[in-house]
Amino acid sequence: MNKNKMILFVFMLSTSKFTEAVTFNEAAKSLSTHESVQSMENLSLALRERAKESGSWGDPTFSVIAKNFPKKTLKKNQTPMTGIEFGISQKVSLTTKYGNFVNAGTASAKAREYKARDRQVLLTKSLWEIVIVRKKILDELQILKENNQWIIKILKISKKLYANGRTSQQALLELEIRKSELEIALSNKTYTLSQLDDKLEYLIKGKINFNTIPWKLLNTSKKSKLDFKELALKQDLASKDFLLTAAKLNYIPDMTFSLGYTKRSNIDGMGDFVSASVAFPLPFSSKKYAMNARAVHEKYSLKKDLENFKRSKNRDIEITRKDIKKVQSEISILNKKTIKFAQNSRKITSKSYGLGNSTYLELLQSELKLQSILLKKVTLEASRDILKVSLKYILGESLHE
Repeated sequence: MNKNKMILFVFMLSTSKFTEAVTFNEAAKSLSTHESVQSMENLSLALRERAKESGSWGDPTFSVIAKNFPKKTLKKNQTPMTGIEFGISQKVSLTTKYGNFVNAGTASAKAREYKARDRQVLLTKSLWEIVIVRKKILDELQILKENNQWIIKILKISKKLYANGRTSQQALLELEIRKSELEIALSNKTYTLSQLDDKLEYLIKGKINFNTIPWKLLNTSKKSKLDFKELALKQDLASKDFLLTAAKLNYIPDMTFSLGYTKRSNIDGMGDFVSASVAFPLPFSSKKYAMNARAVHEKYSLKKDLENFKRSKNRDIEITRKDIKKVQSEISILNKKTIKFAQNSRKITSKSYGLGNSTYLELLQSELKLQSILLKKVTLEASRDILKVSLKYILGESLHE
């Protein structure tokens, strides 16, 4: 491969990688094609077709009957009762129960459609959680890198102190151990970051441009809310309501109307015969009563589920809001006081150590304390953002722009 072809190949490769990256909003919208979402959507479509099926009276029945042929001859012109009857029959409902069956199935299909939308929102919530944790790891990497640079500087100072006999070899070894611990932590965080990128790529089937993440969305509130879980429960309840109406109407039996035309040999000169009949089942079995009782229990079971959902939703909203305030308060204290105190402590201890007035143990303690506080702040910020995403999901607010 010559130089020009190599440059073209590298350019095409870099361009393809660039075009693979999508914005956060594009990634969130693409989750509508996720397999779990499409599975529910197909089930919704299947339920719509089943609704049409349940609302049908069924096909009319056509029959051909050879009637009253003499056993010995099987001839059609031996008796005036012999003939070929052509008949057609159709089941007819005297009520609107089949319309209620259709409405019940349609409402059930709509509930599945809402569940599919809720699954998409849950996947978007997972997308947010991944990018939030990814940001947390990047912040942790930055903290660890800065600490590693600080340890390198302290090691240089320690080597000078050791050369002047003002610190021990044990101090150098402890500092080297601390440096190796930071290197291990950096390595582990790097691998964790790579694993998160793999999860993200699997979820959205591609790459995402992290500069497009709408972080401001977490601090805004929208008036338009759409809780798909609640909408699904309401549609399920509506479906059971239609089924209960159908069960009550089912006490009135369906009629089967039949018409017949008998072609005869006309021995008696009376011509062909016509006939008509009506048939209906007698409601002696417990099937209809059991169907009605089941529909009653199913309806009120879902009604209680919906009531409980609304109560638990209000509870979760209040608890999540208080959790956000609690975490934000802790972050505020860390920013205003704790971090500054820890930074000043490490700074003072570092200067004192350089003058030979502080021990390496005091130095490491101040460094570990500051790192612990900074990592805690990053963890709290990630927890706060995840709580904000959860609150938006509970409220039914959009998780993308």
